[in-house]
Amino acid sequence: MYLGHGGEPCPNLSHQPDPSPWEDLGSMEDVFAQEEGDTINDTQLGVSNLVIVHSTGVYSHSVSWCQCPGAEKAHHLDLMKARLFPASLTRPRSAFTFDVLDNFLIDALECKTSAMSFYQKLRRFTNNAFPDKIPLMRVSRIWRDLVNRKRFGFGHDTERSPGPGDLALYCPACPQPGINLPTSWRYDYEEWLVMRRYVVDGNFTAQHMKMKIPEDDVSLADGKGYMKRERQKSTCSNHRAVNATNIQRSNLRATGVGATACARHGCFVPHAVVDFQKGERHMNMDYSICNAVKYTPEPIGSTLIIYDVACQWSIHFAERVDQSYHLSLPEGTKILPAVGKFHLSAHKLQCFPRFSLNFMTGAGHIDGEILETLWAPFNKISPTARSMSLAHRKEVLDDHMRDSNWKKLSLLKKYRHALQGISDTQGPYEELTRSLDLDDVQEWKKAAEKAAQDHGELLDIYQLKMDKAPSMAEIRLRLTENELSANGRTGSVAWLIEGINIENSQDALRLSIRQLPQDPTASQRTGIEEKRQKLMARIIKFHEAAEVMTNGMDLKGGEGAPLDNPELCLEEADISNMEDPEEEDILDFDGNIDSPAEVTEIWMPSWAASGHIMDDVVLALRQEELELRKGQANDCLEKLRQALGDRSVVFREKIHSNKSVHHQGTRSKKELQTITLSINRHARGYSRARAAMLRLGADSDTVAVYQPLKPQDLVVSKEVTEENRHGQGSDKLAWFWRINNTEDSQKNLWMNEFYRVNWLKAKARYDRWSEELKLVQHEMFWTISWFRTQEERWRVRADESIKNGNRAYAERQASMWAEFSAQGLKNFEGKLLITS
Repeated sequence: MYLGHGGEPCPNLSHQPDPSPWEDLGSMEDVFAQEEGDTINDTQLGVSNLVIVHSTGVYSHSVSWCQCPGAEKAHHLDLMKARLFPASLTRPRSAFTFDVLDNFLIDALECKTSAMSFYQKLRRFTNNAFPDKIPLMRVSRIWRDLVNRKRFGFGHDTERSPGPGDLALYCPACPQPGINLPTSWRYDYEEWLVMRRYVVDGNFTAQHMKMKIPEDDVSLADGKGYMKRERQKSTCSNHRAVNATNIQRSNLRATGVGATACARHGCFVPHAVVDFQKGERHMNMDYSICNAVKYTPEPIGSTLIIYDVACQWSIHFAERVDQSYHLSLPEGTKILPAVGKFHLSAHKLQCFPRFSLNFMTGAGHIDGEILETLWAPFNKISPTARSMSLAHRKEVLDDHMRDSNWKKLSLLKKYRHALQGISDTQGPYEELTRSLDLDDVQEWKKAAEKAAQDHGELLDIYQLKMDKAPSMAEIRLRLTENELSANGRTGSVAWLIEGINIENSQDALRLSIRQLPQDPTASQRTGIEEKRQKLMARIIKFHEAAEVMTNGMDLKGGEGAPLDNPELCLEEADISNMEDPEEEDILDFDGNIDSPAEVTEIWMPSWAASGHIMDDVVLALRQEELELRKGQANDCLEKLRQALGDRSVVFREKIHSNKSVHHQGTRSKKELQTITLSINRHARGYSRARAAMLRLGADSDTVAVYQPLKPQDLVVSKEVTEENRHGQGSDKLAWFWRINNTEDSQKNLWMNEFYRVNWLKAKARYDRWSEELKLVQHEMFWTISWFRTQEERWRVRADESIKNGNRAYAERQASMWAEFSAQGLKNFEGKLLITS
């Protein structure tokens, strides 16, 4: 192999060697007995053996060096022109192909391969006689640094050295003045749109051991990527006490790292990743946060900081910044602390309204936990980086964070999620608003706007005021009151009301039967039979009146009374016993009765045979019954809402607040069971009313209002029992909380408080999804603007380049960013919001 003259022999070479072909390393074992830079073989003749490391193995080759005057100092340049990277600059005796170095960097990023593992792979590609001294780690560090400097333009801007964070890639979609925002951005955008959103977290897996001889460490890019610049220690002996303060007794120099990333896209902020000297202390995170806030060329104003312990960290943050020589913030910066949604569920209840992202204007729909997902792949390299030198570890971590940022962006997915989120939350919010008192809604809206502006204690409006909840005595009193008052009216309406009352009595009797033990006593059986006889007497009397009301027309449908839905009888009896009520489980003492009173069909107009429906008398009765059934449904829903509210209070105050089940008293459980029976009774009553409305031919509007009840609609309201729970972004109340007759419920102080909090949360959910959609549409424009800025910078470098290689590389980079911009315009067509 001839070097220095484009593959041709040097004209000054006195002896024309016959370079041997490529040889496997196994037959050239003596070559590696020499150190890098030693003289080997016929160097006086300009010929030597060169060890070449390639992606397919390690080989030895005879090379003929250029013998022109002064060429000896340019041997490393001759190798690079042949796409070989020398292991040393003076008298190189081994070299790496550009391909193998690129392969190693990709393996390290994608497969988390260490230098030793990659070295062993090449050894096995060759043979087991692989040498022990091939400087892959050192050469790969130099190669990585050169590649990064070239990619960030410092191969062209040779007069300028990289500064803090200059070799780091940041988020294209986050607003950055002077880069992807127009010059008039302060007037074009609302403040919340361009607010910085950062998430902060620590990682205790990324430890680092102490170096035995730290003085020998050489840094290539300290502080120029994501890791902060290492502070220089004093070398004066009189300052040893200062250095000793940072010495730990353990063998760890760093117990982990702390990072700040953009909360919306998960991109690490340059020069904002710090080492922990002793746990996750505020001093470390303060430095990371301050560097992140100062990263943008121009101060923006508000910054949302999402931190697991923001409730405590934020208390004295401003004081720490004022008192520290190393910390500073741009003038006018406003810090808005928040806690990630997953971690907030473990905080005290008082933290929920003040630090929840659900109530932060401008937060959009983020969970604040994106750094947790970034640590997972990061942890795969931590064991390898643990024992590296300080400088090497920083370079490896920087490289992986740079690669992580490069692969981030999923705006189309965010756009689809935002559309779906608005669809899920807009309807329930607007329905609930229409169903409530307008004056109350306006008052709540003003309070929400005030809280969004001033934060702090004003955000407590999103928390229930439990002093407005009814006491246990009030709940027990309400449960003992008669729910259906006697009606003394005569005529068809009174007759229809009596029929509905009989249906309710049948339901109560069926409940009593379900609650009987498997082997009831004689007294219990006698009590059931007495109730049956009284109920049957009412039914017979009702049927006699029916003949008068219908002029002798037979209203008997012949289908029998409808069976109770087992899903609406939970906690009353074993569902397995709820089969056909005419089987043996129904107590029947009188064999002459065709069916027991609790399952006897009631002759109501809704059960009329199809041949009688068009009769004038029956038509009038059916219309009256339809109106009464609507009233019955409204009454049942009102009592159902009240009972669910009561159950939530009992569950929170008496059950959920007890840490152990052994402290849950019998009285509390009895109260909860009584309320549950009430909920089931009202749910069954509503279901009977709705079924009757369907048989009576209710129009489509009526059917749309009175929807079927589902078991999941009858659960305890978590807005009362678990206010700080995780996963509230798309919650919504069951449909019956949002229909138009809820104003009656608002007259109750506790129910009005319940509606207040639920309306505020419904509004906050809809607002966050609306912000999310608007943010994503602007981020699409900002991303394209960022690509165009990169393209313009490389166009300028290409125009200013003198060397052909520099110009060609700059043109290639500019074309790449132009392709990104064109692809973004194509994907975002019809979706992005353009600001001129």
